[in-house]
Amino acid sequence: MVTLLERINEVLFAAVLIVSFSLLAYIVLQNWRSDIVRALGVLLAGVIIAYSGDLLLARAQRPETVEFLGRAQWLGIVLVPAGYIHFANALLAFGNANTLAQRWRRSVYLAYLGSIIIFLLVALGTNLVIHTGMPSGPVAQFQAGPLFWFYVVFFVVAAATALIAILTVRRSALTPSQRRRLSYLSATFAAPGIGVFPFLLVASPSAAPISLILALQAIASVIVIVMVTIMTYSVAFQGMLIPERLIKQDFVRWWLYGPFVGITTILFIQAVPVIAQQLGLPPETLITFGVMVMTVLMPIFVTQAKPYLDALIYRQDHSEIDYLRNLPRNMFTRADLRALLENSLVAICNPLGVKTGFVIAPGEDGFSIKALWGSRREVRRFVTEHPIANLIPQLDAMPYDASASLDSGSFVVIGSFCLLPLRSPDGVFLGAIGLEATPEQLQRNGGMSTEMRRMVTGLAHQIELALTTAQMQRQIFDALRGLAPEMQSLQQLSSRLEQATPSTLNAIEDDIVLHPDFPQLVKDALTQFWGGPKLADSPLLGLRSVRRVLAEQGGSPTKALQAVLRQAIANLRPDDQIDPSAQEWLLYNLLEGRFLRRQTVRDVAHRLAMSESDFYRKQRIAIEEVARQILLMEEHEYENSTGRR
Repeated sequence: MVTLLERINEVLFAAVLIVSFSLLAYIVLQNWRSDIVRALGVLLAGVIIAYSGDLLLARAQRPETVEFLGRAQWLGIVLVPAGYIHFANALLAFGNANTLAQRWRRSVYLAYLGSIIIFLLVALGTNLVIHTGMPSGPVAQFQAGPLFWFYVVFFVVAAATALIAILTVRRSALTPSQRRRLSYLSATFAAPGIGVFPFLLVASPSAAPISLILALQAIASVIVIVMVTIMTYSVAFQGMLIPERLIKQDFVRWWLYGPFVGITTILFIQAVPVIAQQLGLPPETLITFGVMVMTVLMPIFVTQAKPYLDALIYRQDHSEIDYLRNLPRNMFTRADLRALLENSLVAICNPLGVKTGFVIAPGEDGFSIKALWGSRREVRRFVTEHPIANLIPQLDAMPYDASASLDSGSFVVIGSFCLLPLRSPDGVFLGAIGLEATPEQLQRNGGMSTEMRRMVTGLAHQIELALTTAQMQRQIFDALRGLAPEMQSLQQLSSRLEQATPSTLNAIEDDIVLHPDFPQLVKDALTQFWGGPKLADSPLLGLRSVRRVLAEQGGSPTKALQAVLRQAIANLRPDDQIDPSAQEWLLYNLLEGRFLRRQTVRDVAHRLAMSESDFYRKQRIAIEEVARQILLMEEHEYENSTGRR
């Protein structure tokens, strides 16, 4: 029985390690700038160190190894009370109990100093805190020293301090969701303490059977796994301005890919010797096959489980999320469009005996060749002699009759090519199919027979449908890009309101970047960058980043706002190694030329080789990027001002 319980405890120690390390890595990557998260990181680090010592001690054989590991493990044991005091102070600062938090800030440094002193007393081999006792199996290796009771008082005070801080902040919480998270936290904050406190130094192991002690250790490990997960979820994302549904989704996925896979692997490895003994096979053989099977099955299981977990997370938004999840498979992308145009062009040219053809279609930079079949040299020569920009008006001016049948008169002869205009059902010009042949050649090759006309007409209609669909998708995506700043502002406003306290409500109301018309305010300020009422009286003068540089600009709010706008544009400047024709450079050059150099729309459009209508579309996208950069700058100032780094 004792042997079985020892094996169970080893598995659970490893499970606690995997869960704690996974959660620590996750919160560090996601929200390390938050002081609450840094304090939580200290608590998790203490759990990791303490349980690492327990796992190694269970296998240690030599007395000197036991002595070293038992003392080294105290680094984690002494970190937890200091982490609790740090955690309490960070929570009070987050709840804007500033006076109390500042008063306790010094206690954080004293707590860490006291922890270091206690650890040094242990690590240096003194018997003031602990001393080597009579080893009795897997549970009792040390006895309490005279200063151990000082550590117990320190631990209890630290844990009580954390609980008081949680209850204080919970009373000031305004929203049900924040109170719910703090209730979770108050119920689970003791997890690190349960995991690391050396209970056996307080109660002698001889007072209870070894099997009972091992069973209680196993139960405690399970409790720690559950509680530390809930505790981390409760506070790890405080200060992050993203919807709770995204927090839940990211957290669950991380738990699946990290702790779940790790614990399953540990359980399998621990079960291998038993299975190998029953089957009479070498354990190494089973491990090889097991690793092969689990490498394949675990990703499949996680992938299959994710939709069901998402369904629990998105109970109210299930239909929308399902649609968005399948959207990438149903989209008609640029690659899909190119493939359809090329295949349709081949299907038209081959039966007609045409050796070279192309399709002209619109894109982000105007009309261009989107598909080509045959000789690239001939197409390049044709485009050189007849620029596409000159062909479009001529093709667009052709009479359109949706009921007219396709014949040789439907083509426009330009040079050595016949061009067939493509139109949407309501007659909007979409592009053209170009075939290297004359109408007579098409007629002579049998291209205008009834069957051939039906085939070419059908393929042309498919191309028209594809171009119409691609154009509609582009308009939808442009609309979504235009809504992105507003949606982001609304999400951030919702998150701040969810985490608000009475003292932060006024700050939220005055936060300009959360207003839905923030991008328009940025556009107005850029339009009158060099002077005007939209700059001098802009609400953007209240930005934190503007107030920060006010002194550097001689106390002039207008100059400070100009400096912030100039910095936001400079942040958009791409790396010199990026292709000068890339979208990033186009947007940056547009902003610099139009607003910083005061060039006219015509001059900037000419320099960037685009039409004026395309210029205004690009300018809207560029201004949205400037607004996004200012938003990032404001978030940085907000984090600095509140200490959430």
